[in-house]
Amino acid sequence: MPMKRLTMLLVQLARGIRLEESWSACGFSSAAEASRALEGLARSLDSTPAGTAHRVGEGSRRAQDGPRGLGAAILHVDGASRGNPGPSSIGMILRLPSGEELYSVGKKIGRATNNVAEYRAVIEGMKLARELGVRALTVRLDSELVMKQLTGAYRTKNAELASLALEVAELCRHFSRCSFEHVMREENCEADRLANEALNRVIDP
Repeated sequence: MPMKRLTMLLVQLARGIRLEESWSACGFSSAAEASRALEGLARSLDSTPAGTAHRVGEGSRRAQDGPRGLGAAILHVDGASRGNPGPSSIGMILRLPSGEELYSVGKKIGRATNNVAEYRAVIEGMKLARELGVRALTVRLDSELVMKQLTGAYRTKNAELASLALEVAELCRHFSRCSFEHVMREENCEADRLANEALNRVIDP
């Protein structure tokens, strides 16, 4: 069964939508099939070990009990802004370590700067991973500035960015391990494409 259908179902359930109301929209043939898929996922997670927390800024703390969920996942994010500040968007792709795509989305976020868009992409992607029950998260982005601010290598002097960094730190507490990695733009091209496609859309779907 394609993982994407199961991921969509998990998102719906995390948002409080009952299985009886969500199975069809997620591509399952029946509620029973969806239920069996969830049971299979639960069995596969029983042997997944939890990791250790990653400190991000002064506002994060060690996660005491890692949530049950999808184990490890990799999140690619990117933000786009035309005008800096100007119309902006975000793109994000959540994958298993094997490379299998779990979820991807690009959407507009209104008027923002490049750096704010990058932070918003990180935040929205982490919220999605939290909803899906990811325990160990690796966030990859091509903004060296944002990555170094999140890992404490750079001080965050801008008040708006500092507030967003604290929000990221708070989200980190929901994972047993959370780390941030800088990648070259060519390694982040799919998230960049999603962000720019969203920015080019006249009307969002």
